[in-house]
Amino acid sequence: MPRKEKLPANVSSFVDRHGKRRYRWRKAGRQHYFKAHPNSAEGRAELEAFLADLPLRATSQPAHGTVAWAAARYFASATFRGGKSAQTERTARLILNRFIGEYGKYRIADWRFDHIEAVLMKAAQKRPDEKGRMIGGPSAANNLRRELKGLFDYAIKVLHLDRPNPVDQAAAIAVPRRGFHTWTDAEIEQYRDFWPLGTKARLALEIFLWTAQRRGDASKFGHRHVVDGQIEVTPAKTGNSTGVTVWLPAAPQLLEAIAAMPVTGTETFLVTDYGKPFSVAGLGNKMREWCTRAGLPHCSAHGLRKAAARRSAETGATNQELKALGGWTTDRQVAIYTQDANKKALAKRAMTPVIELDLANRSRKRQANPPPNT
Repeated sequence: MPRKEKLPANVSSFVDRHGKRRYRWRKAGRQHYFKAHPNSAEGRAELEAFLADLPLRATSQPAHGTVAWAAARYFASATFRGGKSAQTERTARLILNRFIGEYGKYRIADWRFDHIEAVLMKAAQKRPDEKGRMIGGPSAANNLRRELKGLFDYAIKVLHLDRPNPVDQAAAIAVPRRGFHTWTDAEIEQYRDFWPLGTKARLALEIFLWTAQRRGDASKFGHRHVVDGQIEVTPAKTGNSTGVTVWLPAAPQLLEAIAAMPVTGTETFLVTDYGKPFSVAGLGNKMREWCTRAGLPHCSAHGLRKAAARRSAETGATNQELKALGGWTTDRQVAIYTQDANKKALAKRAMTPVIELDLANRSRKRQANPPPNT
């Protein structure tokens, strides 16, 4: 007798009228039908995104003036929804829903800066969640701080409170500046040697490397974005708010990787084993898996975006050119992505003209003032 398939909580399976096995999450009158298997990385990301989009719901109406009461109004407001891309809004909801689940009953007026700092310190601690995945850390704490600032700004105005925002008074958590590891050229070649042309793993690397896209944009990257040797994409993270569109030449290395694929998706170049586009988290997790198999467990998809900026900086790209490459809007953003540019090569390029000028001046001085004959 076959063993019964173990599924996540509140998930059940059934065979539909076409004879296909389907999976459904259902709880408290709400339900979600999976596109990917619920035990896969794509399925987990799918459910997480669905839960993040659910409106705040409780067994009873939250009391007036509490965090939960303010959050329900904040999520429906133009302040929260205006100017955000769909992906950014989902991420913000997910971050705040975790906070609301723990602190929703507390009154906004009672929060002090030291309360906020205690919450941030707790969020800064890396720890396993209920599924054993590591969460938290300094960056996670500062992401929470950013979203709390918006929530408390809104709540203070709605409640007509005559007080400063406690989040503004709370110190940010210090974050190591290095962040994601920037791929070296040697690591790029090691990955290419392991994953040949014609594999999804190789195509993923070439997409990230030659478009400098984030996971969310790379997961949607398809034929419609490559026209007449040119790549045109509007990053989801900034496109709705700033209208930033990136135009890039279609690198032969990227076109070669696309042409080598036996099959690509009709909507996106990269697809799952089920023939569907990857979710944002699904593609990131898959890239981690491919990197680990290639002997590069410390490498990630985002590190390739940084590598694209590094390589361009090392070959002399200006800040304006780098902004056009990555869709960045400020020099500070560019600096974060190019901090691993080859310092030796950059220093040599900076100093060589100075050395040559000094030598030329010395030579001219000697010619103008030859030493006396002895």
